[in-house]
This record gives sequence, structure tokens and C-alpha cells, in this order.
Amino acid sequence: MVFQSYALFPHMTVEENMGFGLKLSGLPADQVAVKVQKAAKTLQLDALLKRKPAALSGGQRQRVAIGRAIVREPGVFLFDEPLSNLDAMLRSQTRVEIAKLHRQFAQASTVYVTHDQIEAMTLGDKIVLLRAGADAERFGSIAQVGSPLDLYRLPNSRFVAEFIGSPKMNFLGATIKSVDHDGVTVTLDETSDDVLAKVDGSSLRIGQAVQLGIRPEHFDDVIEGVIAPNGVGAVQTLQREVTLVERLGEHSYLHLDDLAGTTIVAKQPGDVTYQPGTQVTIRFSSNACHLFAADGSAIPKLH
Repeated sequence: MVFQSYALFPHMTVEENMGFGLKLSGLPADQVAVKVQKAAKTLQLDALLKRKPAALSGGQRQRVAIGRAIVREPGVFLFDEPLSNLDAMLRSQTRVEIAKLHRQFAQASTVYVTHDQIEAMTLGDKIVLLRAGADAERFGSIAQVGSPLDLYRLPNSRFVAEFIGSPKMNFLGATIKSVDHDGVTVTLDETSDDVLAKVDGSSLRIGQAVQLGIRPEHFDDVIEGVIAPNGVGAVQTLQREVTLVERLGEHSYLHLDDLAGTTIVAKQPGDVTYQPGTQVTIRFSSNACHLFAADGSAIPKLH
């Protein structure tokens, strides 16, 4: 087990901490030294074996804690939020190291507990997404189980869709207008725009209230000015006003609003020049649209 708080003995050196469990199990000292040296080399700790925890950085301490688990050659690793005490840069570096270790020790299963969806998406072969109960007295439940891309592309509920992905998925209130073999056409409550979603509408009825979901990265273009809509089809358009631009270098996040106060976040290239107050047209594919019923369950996508 690798703890969130490292749980290293402060009076012991790195070498002693890593070999302590083996020593307690009665393994001869020479065998303990060999196993510790091998794990230290894997974790790039071989130059730090004589240091005590106080002389290590947070990332180095976490690697010592991982090394203490590795030397036992376990069948199962349990990581309990091992990166939550690290700063952003160390968290990214250590996440890569854990991913490499996972490949090196492929014979062992790894259970990794985290609140960070980036860690779950990048480290997990399978994600079990847990949802808290309605109150403190109730147990939680499993929201969805699947590969990282399964949860991203085919969330089974609004909770999963909102939790996986950053920034989170945009949600717009809508009403079912029509259902056919091409998908479901909905009318947005705020603007009365019609949008086609490529979902299976066999369980839906005309006039039913739903939520339309679109991820920020699935807006194909944001074009300055008001462009005539193409109609309901494979490529669709909405008119919005820019209220805020977050410039992050590689990309920018446009916060788009209309008179009804509904906000949409669109991910765009970092060199966009739009300013607050600019009227824009956003374009997106009907395949990028998700629909969620009033109880939060997802309407299945058409294949």
C-alpha cells in the first residue's frame, strides 16, 4: 500500500525505510539489500539511499513510499491518493513515473484511488467511478465502469458526463421536438433554436424535457459575426456573445452567453482575437451532442 501521507519513518534512511518490511519478515540482510538496490535504481533513488526523509523533496518521499511497496513484490498495489500532497509540477512528473512502473510490474494488479480525473484518465485501464449517497447516512454507488474513453465518449448519466472532462460538459435545457431514424431534434428552452442529436429516441416522447450536452472541445469553429444557420443537420450553428476569454497559450476558452443568461464554454486555438461583447456563431456536429433525461440518465447514442 502507498499512503497519501508517505508514512515514512523520519529517523530511518531511505534504504532503511524501503527495506524495513522485508527485515520484519525475516529476510536475510544481503537479500534485503539486493531488493532495495534494484527498486532504488528503478525509481532513480540509488543516489539518495543514505538520506533521511527530511532531506528529500515531496516527490522523492513519494517514490520512497512506492519503493517500499515494490520490494515486497506484491500481487496487488493499492495507491491511496498518492499525489494529492504534491505541487502541480511534481504531480505531473510522479504521475508519469507511476505509469511507467505500472508497465514494468504488469504482473501485479493496481488499485488507484483518486479524486483527480486526469490521474484516473491517464493511469487507468478501467475506471470505477463512485458517486456519493444523497446524505451522510446513505451509501454511495458505482456510477459507471469502463475504459477511460468509454466514460468520456459514452457517459451513462449526466453525473458521469459532468465529472469526466475538463472544462466540464456544457448543458442546455431543451424539449423534444421530433424523433426519426436520423436522431432526435430538440428545441433549446432559452433561445428556441433547433438542434439535432444523433441519439436513439425510441424511448422519448414529443414535448419531453431533456438536457442537451456538448463538450467545450467539440465546437468545431467559433466565427465572428452572425452567420445564417444551415438548418438542422450534420453541422449546426448557434449565435452567442463572448463574455470572457481565458487565454492559456496553446488554447483559449471562450465563455459565450445570450440574453437568457445561458453560458457555453468553447475550447478554441490560443490565438483567437475575440473580445468580450463580440457576437459569434458557433458550429458543431450533431454527433457531438448528448441527451440526458430528467432523471439524469443518458439517452443511448446511435451507432
